Amino acid sequence: MFRATRSTLLRLPLLFVGLISVAGILRADEFWKNKPRSEWTLKQTLKLLEDSPWARQEMRTLIAPDAGPDALRDRDRARCGPDSVDASGNCVPARLGPPSDAIQNNPAQFSVVSDVVFLVRWESSATVEDAFAHLAELGERATAQYLSMPDRLPADRYVVTLKALERPTTVGVTPGAMPPDPIGTIENDAAGPRARLVAGDRNVVPAETERSGVGASEAVHFYFPRQVDGAPLVAPDRPTRVTFEFRGQRFSVKTHFALTPDMLK
Repeated sequence: MFRATRSTLLRLPLLFVGLISVAGILRADEFWKNKPRSEWTLKQTLKLLEDSPWARQEMRTLIAPDAGPDALRDRDRARCGPDSVDASGNCVPARLGPPSDAIQNNPAQFSVVSDVVFLVRWESSATVEDAFAHLAELGERATAQYLSMPDRLPADRYVVTLKALERPTTVGVTPGAMPPDPIGTIENDAAGPRARLVAGDRNVVPAETERSGVGASEAVHFYFPRQVDGAPLVAPDRPTRVTFEFRGQRFSVKTHFALTPDMLK
């Protein structure tokens, strides 16, 4: 028969307090469920738009055109040619990008291999709309512009935004300049569409794309049909894992969203 020792009994209150603390942290992390938007702080609002179930950040290394094809590194810092990177940013034998001479002729050139943080955000959500509306209420319209709120959210489209973020630096360190045109071309090439959404065995390419902003505020908005062969891409009554993929000339991203019916619009 199990008998609790004195040390075990002493630890039980600490364990209980720890569980309460963890539960409190989890509730705080989901502030959008527990507080109206009027009570969100600026920090919370930015977190929802930059690092939340609707917003993911991916760091990628952009290819320097004048550094040669061997300058490309994948997300694990392994070297491979520009024709050998998959949608996850990993080196593979298969060709996924344009030939090196196409990169050399790209007008948006920069002299070094640059690490850039890309933000991928699921826009088709009332909570995300609330976050942008609250930025305006807080007088942060310039911040909303930098974070690239789309101009429209059609009812028959799912909208996904891709933008480059200015990387934070440590105190006393001057941030590096954002490479010009970090996203690059969004036009389809011989390998097929640049972007797609995947949910289970269903996938769809954007019906249209739009660029917004300039410089640090530049972003691309992808508008995906909500229906695939007459069926909804995202189930309206159960959680769905949705993957956004973008295959650029100088980088690739593959971002996953775990969407529940209450997260959608």
